[in-house]
Amino acid sequence: MNIQDYEKFDRENAYYGNDLGAVIIDNETHFKVWAPESAIVILNLYREGEGDNLIESVPMRKLEKGVWFVTVPKNLDGTFYTYTFEYNGQRRETIDIYAKACGVNGDRGAVVDFNTTNPENWEKVKNPECKNPCDTVIYETNVRDFSIDKTSGVSEKNRGRFTAFTESGTSYKGTATCLDHLKSLGITHVHLLPVFDFATIDERIPITENQNYNWGYDPKNYNCLEGSYSTNPYDPKIRIREFKMLIQSLHENNIGVIMDVVYNHTYESENSSFHKTFPFYYHRTSQGWFSNGSGCGNELASERAMVRKYILNSVEFWAREYKIDGFRFDLMGLIDIETVNLIRDKLNEINPQILMYGEGWTGGESPLSSAKLCFKWNSYQFARVGLFNDNLRDAVKGSVFNIYDKGFVSGNLNTVNTIKRGLAGSVPHSQLIGNDEACFAYNPSQTVNYCEAHDNHTLWDKLTVSAENFTADERIKMDKLSAAIVLLSQGVPFLELGQDFLRSKPKIPNDRETLDNKYIPFNGNSYNAPDETNSIKWDQKAENISVFRYYKALIALRKKYPQLRLRKRECVESQMRFFDTGDSSIIGYTLKNNDPKNKSVIAILLNPYTNDRIAYLPEGEYTIILNSDGKDESKSNRTISGQVQLDAISALVLLKK
Repeated sequence: MNIQDYEKFDRENAYYGNDLGAVIIDNETHFKVWAPESAIVILNLYREGEGDNLIESVPMRKLEKGVWFVTVPKNLDGTFYTYTFEYNGQRRETIDIYAKACGVNGDRGAVVDFNTTNPENWEKVKNPECKNPCDTVIYETNVRDFSIDKTSGVSEKNRGRFTAFTESGTSYKGTATCLDHLKSLGITHVHLLPVFDFATIDERIPITENQNYNWGYDPKNYNCLEGSYSTNPYDPKIRIREFKMLIQSLHENNIGVIMDVVYNHTYESENSSFHKTFPFYYHRTSQGWFSNGSGCGNELASERAMVRKYILNSVEFWAREYKIDGFRFDLMGLIDIETVNLIRDKLNEINPQILMYGEGWTGGESPLSSAKLCFKWNSYQFARVGLFNDNLRDAVKGSVFNIYDKGFVSGNLNTVNTIKRGLAGSVPHSQLIGNDEACFAYNPSQTVNYCEAHDNHTLWDKLTVSAENFTADERIKMDKLSAAIVLLSQGVPFLELGQDFLRSKPKIPNDRETLDNKYIPFNGNSYNAPDETNSIKWDQKAENISVFRYYKALIALRKKYPQLRLRKRECVESQMRFFDTGDSSIIGYTLKNNDPKNKSVIAILLNPYTNDRIAYLPEGEYTIILNSDGKDESKSNRTISGQVQLDAISALVLLKK
């Protein structure tokens, strides 16, 4: 297509009806698709999601605003379909980009009456309460990783699938796993890596036998579910029902569900369903070809009217139909600011407690001006949307781009100021001067604090390499101090499943990749690595149960004291004060509660040194409510004033009497 002015084109051709796709009304099925430049559009009906079983092909009629339409005078619930588009005399068949269900491997859409997909008592399922993002503790996992390993204790029929999240009572040698683990740890939300239909897994092979692996950042069908996570990928209703069962199970245990969404690129470019539907409209271009701001071959043009509408409608569909509690946007830096704000508006309409956050960066250079994109430095223009705090991440453990680099917990004391910024929720604070890059949040709710996610090496693997001259016990202390910084910072804490018991991602034996001629035995980009690398090894929890208990204690502490979850920048300024510990590398700060009925004051100290240290306390008498082992000593009647001894590489939390 040779469109020179997309804004003008959109003004003349954009369609704002909410009836695109396949819709069953009474005993008829209506099909609508937007393809204003196509010469012909044909609806193809199939009995199955793959194979030679065409029922009939029906020409569609062109209406105003580029919409093609046909009504089939019967209820086609359970029928599969595609469209054929003609451009420049060439016809290409593809799935409907507006399809909300699909067949095996996502090549054909499916007409589905969603009222027939609900598990029992679905209408009673309520979203867990979430008054403010700062009240959450987000826990990231992949559906397959969660239960695929035999140590999960999950039944074989559910292993690696949506339904694993519905099994309770699972354990490994007496240690709780999977759903019971989530409940025990105390997290509030599970962040699922992509569960929409992605391209690189052959769904015909059962997941327990499937050697192929992918995180899912290879989008194929945005509004359909991934079939490999289902017990039957051939029946679209089964995957829908089983995902609803996952949500129902977590909601019944007061745990929210966050979807990882990838509206920044499609897996294929020329062969994507979007390009076949309307060549070059849905993707940005540079010099007449796909631009590559994602680093994955293309990028969606979110600023165009019908791309923006598509993303908005897609997010609304997931939120309403599946009762989703939050959305994490992959490479959100590629989505324009106006679109992101409109998404937030739409979510507020549905349920203002739905979370929304994303990555404030791109994977490459985009032709759209950076002033219009959701980069972290533009954060005040979309202040209601959270951003991952990579400044704090790298200050805690060292740069993710250099596995040898050290952070605060491993002895790099040059990071103290960035750590303080993160502790203060990355908002302006009168005691913290300079380091403006790390001061990006309008309110604490805009910063998502973390030191481990699916990307890059796990925290434990990073410490194993960068702090190899330290003992294993010292590295465990570094891991625990990292968790303390994340969970005792203002903002939104984010953990990866297994971080709480020293998760590792070992390379498979034949992967001999080296860095600076040194073999690194851990995988720092395991998006397509096998289960041997990616699966959660639940036996590691039993081996590192003391670490798990420390994380659990931190989460409980955060939930108990509201001053650890301040919502406004002015509250951080007035209620959080840094104090002189006697050593500029030992960080100390107090947090007061403004509740007239409970004016508690907490003092927190962070010691990065490898030996015990003495630190000064603010005036008053204190009791220890969380020591280096995660225990509460307040019932011992021991009070501390003036100064306190800090264990090596540790956090200490005290309560003023």
